[in-house]
Amino acid sequence: MKVYTHAAINFKLKFYKYKLYGGDNVNRHGSFVCSCLVASLLCGGLTHAVYAQSNVEITGLLGAGVGYSSNIGGRSNVTANPGILRPSAVIFRGNEDLGDGNRAVFYLGSLFSILNGNVFGGPGSLFSRESYVGLGNRYGTLTVGNQRDFMFDSLTLNRYPGSFFEGSYAAHQGPFPKFGVSYSAQGSFDFDRVNGEAIANTVKFRSADFSGLTFGAMYGFGGVPGSFGRSSSSSFGINYEYANAGIGAAYTMVKSPSTNSGNDGIRNIGLGARYGFDKAVISGLATVSRNTATGAQITAFDLSVGHDFSAVWYASATYTYMRGNAQLNNNHANQLTSLLGYRVSKRTTVYVDAAWQVASGANAMAQVNSSAGPASGNRQFVSTFSIQHTF
Repeated sequence: MKVYTHAAINFKLKFYKYKLYGGDNVNRHGSFVCSCLVASLLCGGLTHAVYAQSNVEITGLLGAGVGYSSNIGGRSNVTANPGILRPSAVIFRGNEDLGDGNRAVFYLGSLFSILNGNVFGGPGSLFSRESYVGLGNRYGTLTVGNQRDFMFDSLTLNRYPGSFFEGSYAAHQGPFPKFGVSYSAQGSFDFDRVNGEAIANTVKFRSADFSGLTFGAMYGFGGVPGSFGRSSSSSFGINYEYANAGIGAAYTMVKSPSTNSGNDGIRNIGLGARYGFDKAVISGLATVSRNTATGAQITAFDLSVGHDFSAVWYASATYTYMRGNAQLNNNHANQLTSLLGYRVSKRTTVYVDAAWQVASGANAMAQVNSSAGPASGNRQFVSTFSIQHTF
């Protein structure tokens, strides 16, 4: 469902229309009353400048399915699962035109499990996807709030990683439980942040599109008295699009309060490229993620292919290679992720998503991202049959 309010007058008219007359069935008397309301509002506003139009949108996505895991701690499992291709979300967003090319913007987005209603992001995280408010003009947008960094904005949104094509199964996780990300109890969950992890207390600038070139920067305040840099974060991204091709790079450093008293954390660097054909696209991604406190480091590579067979059928596949350094026992993993989707309508899709990971190294236990837990050995297969609906 999308709700647009193109001006304050229109919003008030719609409010009274639904409040007094129960929806669209307005009788003649109702039409007269509404006309009077419009006339009085217009007359009352003639002495003021008429500000440009505004809009508010309510949108979102719902996803759920039935999933199978071949090995979770030594046992197979069949269970209901939340959205794998995209997480369920409710989003409120809008903007107000301030004139002369200036605008105010806001965004409130919540991620949740449709299976039990729990919000992703931890206790009290109502707007866990993103929440921000800011100002924009023809040069770009400056926002303040809880926001995703440029490992997501510059890389994932521009279709470089496998997670864009196959969702969270193709995001990166493997036999690296000691890597130490701060946002998940599973120590290497989405270790390079391409699946989208919001950072609190951030100021973010995103440029407009300058003939295919976009860029941005973000800084997160640590909030530690007497120490500006502790528990802080920073991120930068740049992307260039030309015809059917694109290339982008991103950097993010997040210092965690729980890592060396906020003086260390996880540093991510990524580079991606993409080329599109008539009905197909091929893309690649390379990331390097390092725990600056322990020296643990993971290098990951994606190679993805997506193809639309028709207006309704489409498929994609991603090969991923991940390797840890000596601090992670030199463990590594190979993974193949694939998806077959059918568009029932413009807003509803059913799909089969599957991933197969093989890990190698000392005591290496395979773990596909978004699986319920690690395997008891070096192999894990997960799959889901799911439905996704946008509104």
